[in-house]
Amino acid sequence: MKKAVIFATVVLFVFGITACKGGGGGKYADVKEVLEKYVTANEKFVTALDNIKSADDVVAALNALTVTTKELAPKMKEIDTKYPEMKDLQNPPAELKPLMDRVNAVMGKMMTGMEKMMAYASDPKVQEAQTKYQEALAAIK
Repeated sequence: MKKAVIFATVVLFVFGITACKGGGGGKYADVKEVLEKYVTANEKFVTALDNIKSADDVVAALNALTVTTKELAPKMKEIDTKYPEMKDLQNPPAELKPLMDRVNAVMGKMMTGMEKMMAYASDPKVQEAQTKYQEALAAIK
């Protein structure tokens, strides 16, 4: 289950980055707002994971991320279809570099936070929240 949640989170990041690269008032102006929301939501998630003290804290963190993921999923899917050239995550547009730096920073912190979360993985409320989050991730594919 731990590996599945970590994998699902990484998949979300990859899809989010792929779907949302862009910025400024140029060609990719429609994606910058989505990426900003996506990165911010994941930063909040990591901060919440750093401060968990109970299963209820884990559930609250997952539920908040799930809400944002569900909100952004249709937009991310649409943008991914609209901009197939953005599959190359190694060379994002220059105007998006600050957001990509934030993505890389939060990814580094996320693995530690996910390990803390796994201490509560057997709690039924956490399992339910994880299932809902994974369903939200599936909407992106």
